[in-house]
Order: sequence, then structure tokens, then C-alpha cells
Amino acid sequence: MECWHCERPANAVCSFCGRAVCKEHARKLPNLITVYRTRDQKLKGIATADAVFCGVCHPKNEPVELEELD
Repeated sequence: MECWHCERPANAVCSFCGRAVCKEHARKLPNLITVYRTRDQKLKGIATADAVFCGVCHPKNEPVELEELD
């Protein structure tokens, strides 16, 4: 695959959108993998601190509604 930005060989794929990126254009962004409640009802999450990010897509800060899946 080729980098989305420069068309050189890609080294990684964006964790958010799937675009391929080379090492020069790859960025890092935290990625929340899952959220759960503990037995004492505290909300906790498992995240990757340095997930690969293409810099083009726009991950949302808030959940989005998925009406079409209802």
C-alpha cells in the first residue's frame, strides 16, 4: 500500500479510518478500545495511548447515534 499523503510505501494504517500512512506522515492519538463498569459502578476504559493516526480523518469526541442500526 502507499501513503495517503505522499504515495510512498506505507508503514502503518490509521486506527480510526484505515488510511495507509508512511512513518513521516503517521501521527499518534489515544484510541479508546472499550468502556466498562466495575462492581462498584465506576466507569473505566481501556485505551491505546499512541495509536496510529493519519491526520486526515476526524475522530469524534462524543458518541454518535446509529439510528440506521436500530
